This record gives sequence, C-alpha cells and structure tokens, in this order.
Amino acid sequence: MENAIKNRIPIHVDLLPNRDEVYSGICIKDNKSVFIFICFNEETHEYDGFAIIRSEEIEKYRYWDKEELEEIKNDNYLEFIDQLPLDNMNSFHDTLEALREKELIAIFTSEDNDSYYVGKIDSLTETKVILKLLSESSEWLDLVEIVIDEITYISFDTSYETDLMKNVLQQ
Repeated sequence: MENAIKNRIPIHVDLLPNRDEVYSGICIKDNKSVFIFICFNEETHEYDGFAIIRSEEIEKYRYWDKEELEEIKNDNYLEFIDQLPLDNMNSFHDTLEALREKELIAIFTSEDNDSYYVGKIDSLTETKVILKLLSESSEWLDLVEIVIDEITYISFDTSYETDLMKNVLQQ
C-alpha cells in the first residue's frame, strides 16, 4: 500500500468477506485504524471527494489496469491533495474531530449498509458523534446519535454533499 500512496496509484479496495463492497480511488493514508482515499466516481469518470473506511475491513486491493486508467476522463485528483490534516486523522474519532467544520458528511454504519446519514457534526464525544441531519430535499432535520465503533464508512466533499448544501443555501 505504501507504493500506491507514494505514487498516487489508483486502486480497487475489496472488503469481502466483511462486506460486499469494492471502493475505487487513490489512497492518501493507511494505518491500523483508518484508510483514507480520494473517491473515484464511476459515473463521471473523475475523482470526487473523500472517503474513510476501517483498515481492518480491507482484505485485498489491486492497482488499476491500463484499460481502467484510460477510463479517467478528468484526472483531477490534484484538487484533493493536501486538503486534509492527515497527521491528525489516525482513528475514526480523530477523523471526525478533523471533520467538525465540514458543512456535510455522510456516515454509513454496520447496522445498515444500504442507507446512511447525511448531516453536520453537532457534537462529538470519545464514543459517539451527534449529527444534525439533512434530508434528501436539503431540509434540516433532528439530531441523531451514532456510536463511533459502528461507523463503517464516512464520505465528504463529494458532489452529492456539495449539491445538497447548495440547495440548503438557496432556501
């Protein structure tokens, strides 16, 4: 993985048998707790925001082959380099602390891999994060408490969160 990080090589990360998920992008940090990457959007064929998963879930990964590299329409990964305080993002709690000022983040939990929470961090303890939820129609909702140990995936700064936030600002 060090080579992929150092040389910014796009990879596919396979989470089987833990979860039936494959994520694609460029890894920018990997330690015993967190795997942070710049997401590749399969629909737009460009890099789109960040995601964080638990390193322990990663069973295998592979570099993209030549054909996959040719699918990149906009090799915009440099827009995302050096935007995060990676030195301060060493656990899921540290990562959430670093994301406190983000307008929106999306969180998936082990409870349900098909649905997720989108919101702004309201407060954070050592074991829980409280999000002010945002609906799909960009309306602010109630607070929800999420146990940090149950978080499997965090994404932020993607086009989805950006579009939702634009709709909030226009209301």
